[in-house]
Amino acid sequence: MHIYAMSDIHGCLDAFKASLSTVDLDAEDSKLVLLGDYCDRGPDSLGVFELVMDLQKRYGDRVVALRGNHEEMFLEYIDEVNDPNFTQAWILADSNLATAKSFLDAEAFKHVKHLLRLREFEEAYAFTVERIKAEHADIIAWVRKLPYFYESPFGQVFVHAGVDEEAGEDWKLGTAVESLTMMLPDYVGREFYLDVIAGHINTEVVSGIAGYRGIWHDGASHYYIDGNVMKNGEVAVLSYDSETGKYSGQGLE
Repeated sequence: MHIYAMSDIHGCLDAFKASLSTVDLDAEDSKLVLLGDYCDRGPDSLGVFELVMDLQKRYGDRVVALRGNHEEMFLEYIDEVNDPNFTQAWILADSNLATAKSFLDAEAFKHVKHLLRLREFEEAYAFTVERIKAEHADIIAWVRKLPYFYESPFGQVFVHAGVDEEAGEDWKLGTAVESLTMMLPDYVGREFYLDVIAGHINTEVVSGIAGYRGIWHDGASHYYIDGNVMKNGEVAVLSYDSETGKYSGQGLE
């Protein structure tokens, strides 16, 4: 079997499509695992959501989509529309309103910008959320069902941020839900009984190597695959061949 993994696409639909072109999902022994953070930052969060959903419809369980912290945030913004504490957070988190723009038609987005110019933040937030609820209920329902991790039959766990390795083989019970999507790479260089494939923190930061791009292996049990698409313009692809037990991808050659 060939397992491919990508993470932290962040609304960069064109980069995602380019990386998908290197993956052979038509082969019955292939699987694609996406580690979350499909939205925010880039220009087309809606397009990325729709493409991932379409891939799952076309290929079934050969495409596994996990949730990241940005999917958690997306649901919080949808669910906490009446909580004024979320209004400012929404404005600050959505860089250049890229996510809102991807979900709204031109007239609706123009209205949101008008409200923001008037500093009617709560109204702009509520209007955007209600439009998303009305027009993209299928996406909201899909995001709510996304799992937090995928454990392969080859001694691997794929997860957005990481697992509590102090819990050993009881990590499923011992890892807080927030840690699965938010934890820092606390176990770099340490051996675990599973290979941990994670994103969340880009590999330039995790490796400590200025300008590093692509996938980074810590020499122990961890493969970090967030290649920082916003900086480098590419979604890194990790490939695993179960017959050889070897990983490959940019940065691992």
